Formats: sequence, structure tokens, C-alpha cells
Amino acid sequence: MAKTYENIVYEKKPPIAHITLNRPEKLNSLSDDLQREVREALEDAGWEDNEIRVIVLKGSGRGFSAGFDVSEGDYPDTVQMQSIFMKGKGFTPTAWWDVFWNNPKPIIAQVHGFCIAGGCATVSFCDLRICSDDALFGAPEIRIMGPYIQGVWPWIFGMTKARELLYTGNLIDAQEAYRLGFVNKVVSMDKLDEEVNKLAQTIAKVPAAVVEYNKRLVNMVYDLMNIRQVMERSSELETSCLTSLKSLPEVAQFQKIREEQGLNAALKWNSERFAEEDAWWKKAKKKA
Repeated sequence: MAKTYENIVYEKKPPIAHITLNRPEKLNSLSDDLQREVREALEDAGWEDNEIRVIVLKGSGRGFSAGFDVSEGDYPDTVQMQSIFMKGKGFTPTAWWDVFWNNPKPIIAQVHGFCIAGGCATVSFCDLRICSDDALFGAPEIRIMGPYIQGVWPWIFGMTKARELLYTGNLIDAQEAYRLGFVNKVVSMDKLDEEVNKLAQTIAKVPAAVVEYNKRLVNMVYDLMNIRQVMERSSELETSCLTSLKSLPEVAQFQKIREEQGLNAALKWNSERFAEEDAWWKKAKKKA
């Protein structure tokens, strides 16, 4: 009997497996439980089921994911560290990323709506990305909650654009993501399932061993450029950053508002600080 999950929907229709993040009321925020379930499904599809050739990862509801669940712990000392390190649960600092990077099967990220913070980091480790034209990508958490984890963006975007995104927390839309080579294709929302399935079916026609070894080949190129060391050291950098954040005035004010009025009020306060920078995508979302 297939296992039932609480935070994801896992469906296997060989040669394709679909993993759907299923916390739509939380914009598919990556709770510890959801991460464990995704990892378990990826391990099953990747290593245990030889009938599966391709894995598709997508989100339910209004978007792909708003990132790591910041409602699970105390901010800013342990929230992200709980999700990343999974202390006492058999996870290493890079375990969430390893199951994507080392998976023998190619993983296609099917993205719509918001794909930000930890959600954007997650699709960065998928092999391929296809998105709808309403998709938005970025790391807005760096504006108050700490650095973008697992620094692979210089490889993906190039140094100059990576610096811009990581210094500002600004978002980019689907067309800009395509121009920068972050996504493979942009389609209308009504064509998204069809385009992802078409790509998955094409990959599935190639001998499985060929695809697996070509994935190893591409990974090896980046491993030789020390991407593994960057993944490990970036977790250390995040720990150091989170330790020092409380001494900063912006963070102190955020925390004060959170304690007195709640998390939503604190997030609203921080969002208003960047109202001018974010006006373009808010207008775009209203028109959509």
C-alpha cells in the first residue's frame, strides 16, 4: 500500500513521479515535516523505484513555495537552523540539498506564482525548471531574516546579477529568469502541466543509465569547482549571520513588532520599507 503523506501529494505514474508541496494555506512553506516527506519521496523515486525515470516537483494552490516556515520557532536564532540542520533527526547541514543534487533521476521543478526564499533555493537544486508566466523568484528574506542559504547563484546567474539579487532581496519575473538562464521555458499557466509532461516524457525515452551518467557528468563539473565546499560553508556563514542579527536596529525593530503585534504585522512593517522596490510586481500580480 502506498504511504499517505500529510504535507505532500506523492503520485507515481511510471515513468514519471510527481511530488506536490501541499500546504496551500501556508503558500507551501517548507516546514520540517514537509521537508522530511519530500526527502522520503525523492529517495523512493530516485533510488528505490526503477520504473521511475523522471521526477516532477510542484506546488499546490497560489504558488510554488514561500520558503522555509518561519512560524515554527524563535526568530532569528533557530527558525532557519531548525529547518536546515534538522538537529537530532539524522540530517546533515546539506541534507535537504543533497537529495536533489545527488538524486540519480532528473528533477524538473514546475513553478507558478511565488517561488521565493527557501522555495527558490530548492528549485535552484533541481535539474530543470519550467515556469508559468506569473512566476516570481528571489530571496526577499535577506532583507530582514538572514542570508540566502547554499550560495549556488553565482554559478547560475553569474557574479554580477547574483550580487544584485543577494544585496537587495529584489524579485525577478519569469521572463527575466528565462533571460538569465534560470528557467528552461516560460509558458502560460494553462500550458504548464502539458509542457512539463512533454519534457519529462522526452527524457524518459532516453536510456536511464545515459541520463543518470550525464547528470553525474554535469554535477562533476561543478564539484570540481568546489560547489560542495560552498554548500557546506554557506551553512556556516548563515549560522554566523543569524547569531549577529539581533544587534542590528532593523532586526530589533522587527522582533519588537513581532512580539507586540505578531509575525504578520512585523512582515508588513518590513514590506513597507521596500514598497518602492516592490511596486512593479504588486501591480503585475493585480493585473494577472
